[in-house]
Amino acid sequence: MKLKLTLVFILAVLISTVYSQKRGHLIGVHFNLSDFNGPSSIETPATGKGYTSLRDMNKGLSISWWKGLTSKIDLSVKANGVFRDYGSIYYGTTGKAGIGIELEPTVNIRPFNNTAKLAPFLTVGAGAGLYDGEIGGYIPAGGGLQVNFDNIAYLFVQAQYKFTLTQKVLGDNLFYSIGIAQKF
Repeated sequence: MKLKLTLVFILAVLISTVYSQKRGHLIGVHFNLSDFNGPSSIETPATGKGYTSLRDMNKGLSISWWKGLTSKIDLSVKANGVFRDYGSIYYGTTGKAGIGIELEPTVNIRPFNNTAKLAPFLTVGAGAGLYDGEIGGYIPAGGGLQVNFDNIAYLFVQAQYKFTLTQKVLGDNLFYSIGIAQKF
């Protein structure tokens, strides 16, 4: 599993160097919210639990790197830090919040080119993380909105459903992110 995720990441980086640079490189900082209770409401709507309130979601920060592959397709790599009590998932005990460190390469596809002021996009990728000493993998899929500030800085608002590949380590979750990326 770890080898497959490493190969996917290396392949994504190699592909990015083959294509011409349309937008250039962007470096970004993002604030994140993770909802680990929402997916259970989606899977079993009869429970009526609904979604988690903002104050009860797990907070985190990300650093991102974006590179334009074409005028409508970007490669992004995010390093996420998510604060959560991961031990309660796989040890069954509650304790103090730990930090999950994730690396997540994704491909982002927009219907409009990168000079549009507002451009919605779809995103899909592969991710892996270290959660209190346990390694887990997931597939992030979702969408977002890119706001262009004169081709120098961009605001990114994203929502993803992270399908876990290691249920006992991580669990499916909803991931929300807002951040600014600056042209490098």
